[in-house]
Parts: sequence; C-alpha cells; structure tokens
Amino acid sequence: MKLQKEISTSFKSALSHTLLSRGSIHQLEDSFKESYQTYPELSGHVSISDASSINFLPEAKALQSSRYTTPNIFALRLNDLYFCPEYNILHTKSRQILEESISTQKELEQFDAKAFYLKKTKTISGVCSTFRSHKNGYYHTLIDNLPRLYLLHGSQFQEIKEISILLSSQPSKVESFYLDKLLPDNAKVLLVDKDETCKLKDFIFPSFLSRRFSGYLPLAYISWFIKRVAPNRPRKKVNRIFISRIPTHKGRQRCILNENELFERLEPYGFKRYVLDHMKIEEQIELFYDAETVVAAHGAGLTNAIFSEKINVLELFPTQFIVPHYYFLSKSLRHNYRYLCTQEKGKSSSFNVDIEATLSIVNKFY
Repeated sequence: MKLQKEISTSFKSALSHTLLSRGSIHQLEDSFKESYQTYPELSGHVSISDASSINFLPEAKALQSSRYTTPNIFALRLNDLYFCPEYNILHTKSRQILEESISTQKELEQFDAKAFYLKKTKTISGVCSTFRSHKNGYYHTLIDNLPRLYLLHGSQFQEIKEISILLSSQPSKVESFYLDKLLPDNAKVLLVDKDETCKLKDFIFPSFLSRRFSGYLPLAYISWFIKRVAPNRPRKKVNRIFISRIPTHKGRQRCILNENELFERLEPYGFKRYVLDHMKIEEQIELFYDAETVVAAHGAGLTNAIFSEKINVLELFPTQFIVPHYYFLSKSLRHNYRYLCTQEKGKSSSFNVDIEATLSIVNKFY
C-alpha cells in the first residue's frame, strides 16, 4: 500500500513537471500591463540585524540578512488569462502557471496536472479578482490572502461598477467575518465550480504583500486593517496569554507534552490559558487587542498577534531551528520577540518545554 502511494505520488510529480511550466506576470505582453499600479505606502524595509544569530529553518535562510524588504507590491488588469479554482492560481492557455499567483511553495509537483487539463472552460466576462491562494489556513488567510483586498481599494478601481471576487467554495467563517469588513463596496463574492477552468476577460490581479516564511506586513496595511476589524477603544494591555496546544479535532501537532506543569509555573505571573479553537473570532480579537504578553508553541494561534501593539512574544519550538513566520510578524508590529528551541527532529513534533528556561525569558520581560 505504501509503495503504491509512493509510485502514485512520483507519477503525479513527473506528470506535473511534463505538462505544467512556471512563468511570470512580468513576461506577459505589454498590452496586459497598461494598468500596472504600485503602492508606495506599502514599500519599505526593517532592520533584522539579530537574524544572523538565529538558526532559521534551512528553507527560510534566504530571508536571513541584515534587513527585510517588502516584496514588489502591485495590482494589474489582465485579459484572456485562466483561473484554476482548485488552487486559486492563474495560468496561460499553454498551462504556464504565473508564479506571482502562488503564495508560498512554488514547486510544480504540488499541483495535479489534471486540474489544468481535464476540466471544461467557462468564460467570465465581467471584471473579477480573487484573494485566496492555494494555502487557506488561518495564518495564510490573515497574512497572505486578506491583505490582497487592500489593493482593490485603490482609486483606479473605485469607478468599476462591480468586481466579482472568485471563490470555489462558500467563504469560511473566518473569511466571512473579514470580507464583511474589508471588501470594497463595489465587490461581491462569485462562486465558481472547482470542476471548471475560468477564462478571464478582465481580471484584477492583486499581488501578495508577504513572502514565504515571513509574516511581515507593511505598517500602512496593518493600520488600515486594525481600523476596520479591531475594537474602537483604547487598549488595556493587561492580558498575559498562554496559548494551549492540546489535541483537537485537527489532530496532535506541536503539542506541549508538559503543558500543565508549564502553565502551573506561568500562572503566578498572571498568565491565563486559552484554547483558541474554542473561541469566536470576535473573542480572539478582543483578547489579543488587550494583550501584554503571549507565550505559545509555534502555530496559527500566534497569527492573532496582529491585533496587538508592542507586546512581548515568546515562541516555543520543538526543533533546534525556528520557522520565522512570527519573528517577521513581530518585526512589523514592533513586538519584543523571543524564542526557545528544543531538540526534536520534526517541526510538527510534540515536545517537552524547558520550564526553567521559559521562566528565565519571561522574567526578562518584566
């Protein structure tokens, strides 16, 4: 059974490399780029001089330099391209995938060639756009996907009567909550069939504001986002948050095996323990809006630090290296970021935390 699965995976990978290719929007004909729009307020860089002393995940070491620079952020009107609803990415008629429409891993083997070749084509004639990527978990929704909506508020798009936002399934609860607050007034969701390929007559392509392994977001975007989704009141900055990693319906990944013992030692410092999967979106926003300190294993719950202002963050890793999503998110939010590593081999392994080392870092926060 295992051998059959490996053979099937290898065959799909080989087929994808044979039938698919990768290209860039910037290689398209000039006629496609008449409406190219940049966003100077989103451009910038931040010093990350401390990154040189941190052991980044090997795949993320390309980000390890003296400063982090935002990617090229732009919006562009495109004609006669194709949209693959299964992966939420763009491609040409010859199945050349446009790499700017892929948010994170760029490897072609992750895409099944059948999604591009064996589906009937439907033409969408009106102006349309999208915000999803091929990764749509909580982190990717808030850091990679939703920020693209900021670009659709550009003045060049405000006179368009209606922009259809292409989705291949009903918005999730998280997406619905934010779409209500972030969509332009002239935009509405249009459901498209996963079993079809969409030919796009007039597509607004909004680029991603983030990079792979980096949760860094421009301050102008964060200010815009917080104004629309966070409470309209002063921050209290009183919450000391310990994010629980107990097993849930999603499985058992990066659970802290000695969590109870760790929390017993953190509780006298004023920490409270939270299982974020059991909380409503509004409750999570309120909790982190008033945060002062957050201690957590690496995981999507730390994405909520986007709602906080200049807090202490201690991120716990099972491995000897860090996966730097929240290191970079903390840089963009001016958080005081610290980390603690252990010795497990897998980045999704459950692990025991060094309690005394954790308390030593917490003591330095106060």
